[in-house]
This record gives sequence, structure tokens and C-alpha cells, in this order.
Amino acid sequence: MIPLQLLRVKISNKGKSIAPTFCTSDEDVSLAANIIGEFEESWKKRDRKGLLTDRIGLIESEHGDYKLVRGFSTLLERRCKFVNTSEQSTENGIDSADLTIEPDVIRRSLFEESSKSDFALTILRREEIIQSVARQLGVDKEKVRNQMWSDLDENLVVEHFDRITPAILVAWYNFAIIQTLLFSCTTLQVALHGGSSWKRVLRDVKRVGLMYNIRNQPSTLVDRTSKNMIHHDDTIVCSLDGPQSMFKMTEIYGTAIAKLLPSIICAESWSLQAWIIRKSISVGRKMYEFHISKENAPQLMAFPDHNNSKKITAKLGSSFDSTVEEKFAVKFQQFSTGWTLVREPDPIVLDNDKAFIPDFMFERYGCRIYLEIVGFWTLEYIERKIGKLTRIASANKELYKDDKLDIFIAVNNDYYTTSKYKKVEKDLISRLGSLVQKDHLILYKNGQVPLRAIVSYLKSIDQEMVRRIAITAPNGLLAEIDRLIIGTQDNNEDDSRTDGGSGRGIISIGELAEKYNIPSDSVIIALRSREAGNVNVNDNGHSYLVVGTYLISRFKISELEKSLDSISSFMDAIFLFKKYKVPEACHVDLLSKLGYDIIWRGIDSTNASIERRKR
Repeated sequence: MIPLQLLRVKISNKGKSIAPTFCTSDEDVSLAANIIGEFEESWKKRDRKGLLTDRIGLIESEHGDYKLVRGFSTLLERRCKFVNTSEQSTENGIDSADLTIEPDVIRRSLFEESSKSDFALTILRREEIIQSVARQLGVDKEKVRNQMWSDLDENLVVEHFDRITPAILVAWYNFAIIQTLLFSCTTLQVALHGGSSWKRVLRDVKRVGLMYNIRNQPSTLVDRTSKNMIHHDDTIVCSLDGPQSMFKMTEIYGTAIAKLLPSIICAESWSLQAWIIRKSISVGRKMYEFHISKENAPQLMAFPDHNNSKKITAKLGSSFDSTVEEKFAVKFQQFSTGWTLVREPDPIVLDNDKAFIPDFMFERYGCRIYLEIVGFWTLEYIERKIGKLTRIASANKELYKDDKLDIFIAVNNDYYTTSKYKKVEKDLISRLGSLVQKDHLILYKNGQVPLRAIVSYLKSIDQEMVRRIAITAPNGLLAEIDRLIIGTQDNNEDDSRTDGGSGRGIISIGELAEKYNIPSDSVIIALRSREAGNVNVNDNGHSYLVVGTYLISRFKISELEKSLDSISSFMDAIFLFKKYKVPEACHVDLLSKLGYDIIWRGIDSTNASIERRKR
């Protein structure tokens, strides 16, 4: 932060919004470099602070913007250690009694000696008093003369300076002026993404004694038929103020709100809206709005501890609360279910405007399934958990299935401790199970959360969503399927004449699915459905045949059938398929589709043969 009187701000033309003036130009970085150079020179020469201030004053007069120069200087002073000459000598290891006398002791002795007789109205009388005090204290009179005012601010010496680069200084300044502006904040609204970011911010909110409430701010829904679609971009907004703010306009919570800024800008995505009170002689107290987000914040902006901020952010984003969570995450990724595992997703808003942040979220096809892992627990903890689950905002139907929250609760069964509370614990677990779907309550032991129930449920959703997407397939895909399946005979004859050994006449269902951004299985189901629906076209009339995950033209298949009549070796059939650019993944399936069985004679494929099945 910087002193409020050094804050550089801009007021909008309509006088309703306020914004700090950031440093963004190369000129600002060059100015920062010059001021840093003055501090480094003072440190090397052990100059007095007064001399440093004078040199900074020269830069200020040349630059013209005294607020910016003094703002940089104020931040750099916090990276300095200033001492008086006696402290400097002691820290440097000089063991001398006369050098360790504090300046205030010397001044007191001088004033007492002077008050015993006439005041030092002449230079001679002054020297006599100094000499007398030097004898009393047992020090040299030069030390008395040099140290009597050494503890004044302008006489302090730069003992140490913590170096910083110009870019980091500018970034720190940009951060500091936002924080300074928030000192006069009465209310702050914050929007973040990521449960770990919310946990960190809400923890700090409670620590500084602010009140908060959370709400969903709906935004435009995206296409839910997309196979890669995650979820809608509803924004979660947290409003912060103090206990007295509901009764009167007060600025006393500004400092507490400003302390939250480091936690907020740690998030991957953030934005804030603040209401700022500014006083002026002309208009008195007036309220302004202040908006900023990660997207429109200056590129150079960082914490004071810039060197460690990225490490801290990375650690907060990747660490787990327990080994149980870490083991579960590693094991789930090994299953390759196709679902995205999100640790600590965005909070679920409760009906009392508070937040519930599950440990994990499984995400695919626009579906969100949650998992809460309850490790070490007490009766009171389970009661609080039950209270949160019962208060989750029922207005958010996306979270519900069969009128219950679509969330798995994994409870550590090892904490059924004494028989005295066993019945009470079972009742609590039963109540917990009543709040979720059937089979969504998992009891685990030995720190291992079983995945069978979760993976099985996710697969059932996969099947349901694949069928649903196939039914609502894009019109463009359906038209293309119809063209492929019942294409005109003439066009395909032209294709066959130019096909030869090329890969023409073979279409990847995976590429078709990627083109329309839906799952491959949905394309296959749509193909089967369109084939069955074309009752006026017999099987031989279809232009393409589905073989595994590919569509192969009937004319290419006719050529293959003619060549296979004279082939009996399995490997010869494979070489034929390769010649016609048939993908290896569908070789065996194609043989079966063409009415051939593979006769194996051991594990060596070179000894295998093919034989046409009897019709």
C-alpha cells in the first residue's frame, strides 16, 4: 500500500466511477530503475537518509509527477533497513563503550548540563557543555557532537537494501494503488473460479471479521450437445461488508477489505466491483464505483513478495487436503473414463447465501457429479455436513437427479469408535445417506475410497448421454449420413473408378464425430437408426458399410470381395486390405462382415487361414 495522499486516480466524465492510474509504459519502468539506482548507491555509500531524500527530490522535480516518484520511493523504503550510527557500529561488531550510548541519553545529559547554568548562547559555552557531558559519559566529545541527533529520521543510515528489479517495482506499485483505493471501500463484490481460490478467500474473510453472502449470477448457456462441453458459465459472486455497514455508511472496514486483495488475485480468473467513498472540499463525501478484473488489470501487477507468489499459487492449486484425496485422484485418472476430474470446483450456493465446496467434481457432456470425502470426523462435523446438504439451493436443478443432489458422500468407516456412540453415529450416517441418491453413500476403510460405484454410475451416464445426443444429432450430420448411406449409384461408380489403392471410399467415424463435436458412439447409433429408418433401401443399396469405427464404400468392398475369392491365407488378406488403405483397426471386423471366418493354427498369424462361411 502507499499513503492515501499519493494515490493517483481518474474520475469518469459522468463522475460515477473511479479508477487508479496504473504504470504501464516503458517510461514508468525507466523511472523505477532510476529510483532503485539511487537507493542502491545510498546503501553502498552508507549515506544518510536525508541525502537520499534530496536526490529523490531532484528526480521528482525533473519528472513532474511527484505522486508517482514518492510512491515508488515509499515502497522502496520498506525494503530498506535504516539505523543510527551507534546501532550500525554495534551490528558491525565494533566493541566500544562510547559508541553504544543512545542519542536520547546524550541529549538528556546535554540539556541537564545546560540547565544548571546559563544556556549555551555562545559557541564557547556550547563547547564547554559538550566537553563536560563527554567527561561524564566517558566518551570523546566528537562522538557526543556526531551522535546527539543521529536517531532523527534524516540522519539515519541505509544499513541494508533488499534489491528489486524495475519491472517488479512497477508491478508492486500497481498492486499497492489498488489496495490503497480499497481502504475507502464500503462494499466489495468478488467473482472467482475454482474452489481452492474460494476456500482461501473465504478463510481470509472470516479472519479479518467481515460478513459475506454468495449468489449465482446466471450467464448464457453453451451448447450441451458438445462432447467437450464442460458446464455453463454461471458466475459466483461474493459480497463483502462489515457488521455495521447495514446500519450506517462507514469506512472502518476498508482496511480489512484491502487485506483480501492478495488472496483474490491469486485466482486463475477473478474480477471485483467496489464502492469507494472519496472526500473533497467541493462535493464532500461521494460514492464511486470501481471495476477491475484479471483481463483488464495491468500486465504488470504482483504481490509485494513477488518472487514467491507464483510458487505459493502453484502450491495452493495442486496440493491435496489429505492423502485419501490424493490417492483417490491418482487412482481415478488410471481408469481413463473420459470424465474430467476437477478438484475443489466452484462453490455450490446454499439457500442462506453461504457456500459448500465439494472435494471433487466429475465433468462431461455438461453433467456435473460431485464427491465429498469425509475423513476424520466428529458427531458435530457430520451434523454440520447434513445441515449444508439440506440447505443447498434447490433452484439449481442442474445439481439434482430424482430430486436429490447428484453427489457421492464417502465416509471413513474407521471412525465408528466406541460402542457408546455407535448407534448415534449410525443414525447420522443414515440421515446423510437419505440426502443423496441410492448407492451414492460410500463407506470406506484404510484410507482407500472404492471407485466401483462411482465409475459404474459415470458409465451409465455415458450411455444415457450418448443415446440422447444421437437422438438430437445435428441436422448437418443426419444429412451427411443419409448421403453416405443411400448416396446415388452414379457418384459412387465415379469414386470406384478413381479409387484404386488409395484411401478414398473410407471415412473415419471418429473424424465425422469430431467434425460435429459429438461422441463417436452417438454417430454410430445415429447411423444404425438412419439405416433402419430407410425401409425403402435394402442392405445392398447402402453406399457405405459400417465396419468398426469406419465407413467403407460398397464399391471398395466389391473390389475386395472379388480379390478375396482367390485368397486363403490370413496374411494375404491383410496385405490386400493394406493395399486398399483399409485401416488396421477394422481388418478382422471387415473379414467377418464379408462372411469369412479366421482359422487359427497356433498363435502365429502367418499360419492362419480364412474360410468363407456357408450361407
